[in-house]
Amino acid sequence: MSNPANTRILVTGGTGFIGRYVVDLLSSDGLDPLVTTFNETTPNAVNVDLTHVEQVNDLVQSYKPKIVLHLAGVTGNADPTGSIYDEVNFKGTVNLLKAIEKTGVTRVILLGTAAEYGDQPTPFCEDMPGKPISHYAVSKAKANQFALDLHAANGFPVTILRVFTAYGLGQPHKMFFPQLVTCGLLNKHFKMSDGLQKRDFIFVEDVAAAIVQSITAENAIGRIINIAGGQGVALRDVARKVWEICSADDDLLDIGAREKSGDDVFDTEADISLAAEILNWRPGPGILSEPDDFSRLKETIRKMKHEITTSADR
Repeated sequence: MSNPANTRILVTGGTGFIGRYVVDLLSSDGLDPLVTTFNETTPNAVNVDLTHVEQVNDLVQSYKPKIVLHLAGVTGNADPTGSIYDEVNFKGTVNLLKAIEKTGVTRVILLGTAAEYGDQPTPFCEDMPGKPISHYAVSKAKANQFALDLHAANGFPVTILRVFTAYGLGQPHKMFFPQLVTCGLLNKHFKMSDGLQKRDFIFVEDVAAAIVQSITAENAIGRIINIAGGQGVALRDVARKVWEICSADDDLLDIGAREKSGDDVFDTEADISLAAEILNWRPGPGILSEPDDFSRLKETIRKMKHEITTSADR
């Protein structure tokens, strides 16, 4: 990305899993984004609750961002009522977009999710209708549709990057991949579904690169673009390879011990041709890339092992 160093870039959720990689990439390019976080004490980050209209308006009016990367949000399925997802992912996004709509912002990037497609034939293409099932997916779909409606009404410069199954160091422990690796490294019992469902894994550094490249992509405004590895792999295959790399006891990997529900039932796999065409972006080696000797998976496990060992030594 080549932008003046004084470009005012706002990154919401910049201390989160994907956000940290994006901020590091921007910083390496000589940019100094304003990072927001929620309920954290983090150096060089502004604490903002996106569900509070006044806080959002104050932030936008004081900073007047030209580029907004909206990476903040709530994931998972911890709230069976769905209220937390609606409040943060939908209403929080609406608050932000309304605040920046008339400030002269030149580019807005929102993150979508593969779960917005729901249970449909793969590969998922961007022109397919959304059929979200979970509260999380519904909240993201509503927020992104609101943004696209703004674009249709007045040319609001938004791009939706529909990110599939991101993985890498620093992923929240509530997610499948870090739980799996942690149990493998500690040689602990891990229960999972039959793992026949496929997921299109994408390395977090590739996601960050796509986000940064989308800022200046000429034809990205008003578009939904899939960001994925482009190949679905069965979760049981990932689990077995992780177990092998960790040298964990085979008897402790309990495949089929859990029932699948919600978004866990269907496969996800993306058509990523639009990302190549519009963003000039392509992912690196896949999570189970044999020609690459599983290098990214091995390196991620090595780094997670280092973190676990360092934490235990404290």
